[in-house]
Amino acid sequence: MTTSKKSSTKPLSIEYIFDRIDTDDPLWGLMVRTDTPTSFKGRPSNVKASPHWKRGMLQGFITVTTFTNWKSSFRFDSLHEMAFAGDNDDLEEQMKNGLRKYDEDGSLAEELEATVKGGNPHVEGVVYPKIAEVALFGGLGCGKQLLRLVVEHLERLKSSARQNYDYIVLQATDNSVPFYESMGFTRVGCVQSKNPCPDEYVSGPIEEYMTQKNGETCQQIAKKFGVDVWDVIFLNQPLYGSVLQHQSWLKEGTRIFVPKKVEQPSENKFTPKWYVSRENDTPRGIAKKFKVNFGELLQANKRRYPELTGNSRLMEGTRIQIANFHIDEADMTGYSHWTFPDTNPEDEEPSYMMALRLNRKKGKEALEKPVAASLSVPMNPYSPDEAGVKELLLQPSTSLAPKFTQTKKAQEPPKKPKRPTTSFGHFSTEIRSNLPREMKGKQFGEINTYIAEQWRALTDEDKVPYIEKYEESKAAYADAMKKYELELANFKREAPQDMTGLRGQDTSLLEKVVKLKSNCGISGASKYDYFYVLTFIPDLQWVHLIPMVKAGEFDDEHPEICGRPIWKLVGEDAGKEIDTTAGLCEVVTARTMNNSANADDEHWDVYDKGETPPVLAALVPKTLANAPVKPKKPATSFALFCADARSDMRDLRNKTLTECTQILASKWKHMTADDKAKYKQQQIELNAQHLKEMERYERDLAIFLRENPDAVIEERKRGRPRKHPLPSPAPSLPPSPDSSVDQPGKRKRGRPRKHPLPPDVPLPEKKKAKTEKSASAVISKPTQNDVVLSLMDDFYKDIMWSHFRTLGIARVKEEEDAAIDKILQTFKQRVGHEGKYLKRDQSTGICTVVPENEARAKVRHDIRRRANSSQSWASVPSNKASKDRSPKPSKSRQKTKPEKSKPPPPAFTTKTNSNDIILSLLDEKYKEIMWAQYRKLGRTNGSYDRENVAGMDVLFILKKGMGTRGRFFKKSPHGFDLIECSEDLALEKIKSDLKRRMSSKHHWLGEDEKEKEMIAFAINRYPSRGSGAIPFEVAEAAV
Repeated sequence: MTTSKKSSTKPLSIEYIFDRIDTDDPLWGLMVRTDTPTSFKGRPSNVKASPHWKRGMLQGFITVTTFTNWKSSFRFDSLHEMAFAGDNDDLEEQMKNGLRKYDEDGSLAEELEATVKGGNPHVEGVVYPKIAEVALFGGLGCGKQLLRLVVEHLERLKSSARQNYDYIVLQATDNSVPFYESMGFTRVGCVQSKNPCPDEYVSGPIEEYMTQKNGETCQQIAKKFGVDVWDVIFLNQPLYGSVLQHQSWLKEGTRIFVPKKVEQPSENKFTPKWYVSRENDTPRGIAKKFKVNFGELLQANKRRYPELTGNSRLMEGTRIQIANFHIDEADMTGYSHWTFPDTNPEDEEPSYMMALRLNRKKGKEALEKPVAASLSVPMNPYSPDEAGVKELLLQPSTSLAPKFTQTKKAQEPPKKPKRPTTSFGHFSTEIRSNLPREMKGKQFGEINTYIAEQWRALTDEDKVPYIEKYEESKAAYADAMKKYELELANFKREAPQDMTGLRGQDTSLLEKVVKLKSNCGISGASKYDYFYVLTFIPDLQWVHLIPMVKAGEFDDEHPEICGRPIWKLVGEDAGKEIDTTAGLCEVVTARTMNNSANADDEHWDVYDKGETPPVLAALVPKTLANAPVKPKKPATSFALFCADARSDMRDLRNKTLTECTQILASKWKHMTADDKAKYKQQQIELNAQHLKEMERYERDLAIFLRENPDAVIEERKRGRPRKHPLPSPAPSLPPSPDSSVDQPGKRKRGRPRKHPLPPDVPLPEKKKAKTEKSASAVISKPTQNDVVLSLMDDFYKDIMWSHFRTLGIARVKEEEDAAIDKILQTFKQRVGHEGKYLKRDQSTGICTVVPENEARAKVRHDIRRRANSSQSWASVPSNKASKDRSPKPSKSRQKTKPEKSKPPPPAFTTKTNSNDIILSLLDEKYKEIMWAQYRKLGRTNGSYDRENVAGMDVLFILKKGMGTRGRFFKKSPHGFDLIECSEDLALEKIKSDLKRRMSSKHHWLGEDEKEKEMIAFAINRYPSRGSGAIPFEVAEAAV
């Protein structure tokens, strides 16, 4: 493991790898493990095994399978404008300058697309038997050798229907691209449609051939059509099964599918599909240059450029379609590898696909294997005993939650006070005790209606006694809530964790502070004493650790621990995180002091070597009861009018608050100035009274602060208070030696904690050091007033696209400058006084605050490059999308039209209840129920209604087993976190798994069913072919 920082993509989740291994067939690979060291003369060395080196340690491994995707619209196309549209600015500049190897002329993509393919994206996927897919999962110093061995093996591999490889493809991460380029790989473009995939069999261009006589073979047919015999067998095996071979005798009249041979055009007649225009080129001139129909060329490109005419002068670099005019390219986007048919391509990042042509060896050349011969030891089949792996396996050291035994009465939390009774509640209680005779014995609803009518009949003077009772109970409730919040905070800090709901669950390591029993063999671990467990996988006993360092000492704010060291996490940019086995971790006692949702902002007080943490002092009230209360602002003239109108207008009865406000606003708008003068005068009087009250408040406040210098006065915030206030931010601390906070140019994403303490626990506020707003500050989450300068942001994209369509393709500097000014004016209205301009890094997703001049430069840059994405912005969005993505009003305008608050993002958590359900096929309980439904539905895809009914049955079974305290969880797409989800989301996940059941059919199908699978597929797929479509051997076996 290296300790140097590397910029790489997020690791694949364990569920991704399991799904891939379960689905791919065939799947094989190579691995490298350490062996006995040898001396420089080749004889066994006398060096004994050390903790840094042992025999059988895994050094690297690589897997090979047949390239498969689950998108029927997928195609290789390096010349399509969306093939590399997802590149960031740096990668785009590197490709323009020739620093990256890619398929410039599109020839490699055409060769890959011309290979045979076939399959159903909703069942086994679309398989490319002539293309191998390689995945180098790890190689410490041996990655190049492993890849060379695989290439050598594939070039000498004997052809078959399942493995007949002429090419290799792979998905490269950002930091692995230079390595693969050094091995001869070239980037190739891949695109797919945004539309959902139909549930049907997909293949390349094919021809149908009927056998002329008995005894014809596939080899003879392939020779007749000039194609590869294994391609013929591949296309027909779904129909006739695995018994069909190259020498199989076929009956007369048997239908055979043959790949349509695409004749390679000569260089003189070669016409590319796309043309990159020069400055001031016209569509009419381009059509004449390539001798294509001008009308078809213009019509095809108008899908992407609606304002295009025959004499339009194009900017340099504009891509014009000059062939395949019948194909609509407007709905294509970059391909995301390993996505299922129901995956929305808008939610996925395009993949960096690379390809390599294989130099197939035949005859004596295939017997020579120079790479394998250069190895000092021969390659052998993997065996744990012979490789010495069993000696390295560590027994998992897990501690389960202790069995619950009731030794003493558990400490109970304080009871929350009841809400105060409203004025109508007091009136209702009084009426119910004195109901008239005719109302006694009536139903509850009729009595409520009677009481409501009596209440509406009361005048304002009659309601005063009940309103006074409500105010008294309201004041008592406020005092009781303050007392309750303090008692609850002290209870949650002092009471031990309730473990009765965790029986049988592994609770040993997640988000705990640990120390390593041995740091031998773990690079860089010896520098640190303690580590924080960010990720823990119980079934694999695997942990992801973050080192902890000292960052100062606790001050007088925590008198019980004053002078003790503060422990915090090493900065993420330092690249010190490690992965290791859970058996090396030992939990130490530690207490969090900030209750921060971000682990990077948390401070720990660690107790080791027999130390016992002291009891923390109880929280004290932040304000005193006799502190002066700041008077409220006076009502406006419109508010005074509404108060009068509500008591007079009968039309407002039984109306909602929104409808009442609309009626009153309309009436206020049509009132004359004389009618409004009454309320204006009342507002002036109230303002004068408010000024006097504020002067009295300021005098009382000054006297109070002199008498109580330690008291903290909390001013009333704007708007309504939160039901669950956010935790107070952590104070600033001097940076640690390993932290990279002060290093310029570094960005920090932050690592969210899975289980911070409940946010409703009031903690003592900490004085936050005043810092000047920095232009390079990192923002974890943009607010509604911020403007994210990225076309991936909906608000920015809608504003920019509307001006793109207005400007068109033609470049006019005066019009572009005017558009830039209008765009920035719109952004200023949104930003206001509290918003910021943010620039998002496309590789990491981090937002950084930038000044207005950089925002103008970014807008100008996007305006000038608008032609590159014209295919997207040229299409007019729907009214619904325009309405949903309209610019949000600034805070000053939100008073008349409040926006609906967005729901919070899903919270990452772990399974904390034995009744919880994890919606993953890695969970045994969920897998058992789903496999039962898989067998019930059968091999072929059922109707939409059948799968819906099956999904409802599964949801009913799960809800019955989880009880009232259970919850639904699903795994995050990347990583091992659990996300709590609602019943609706759980039902969608269940239906999605039911639709994808055929990808794991070899697990849940019985042995007899597997043998009949191909025949059943042929009958269901081609019911009208008759017995004449069955090969000779199959027909004889059936008889």
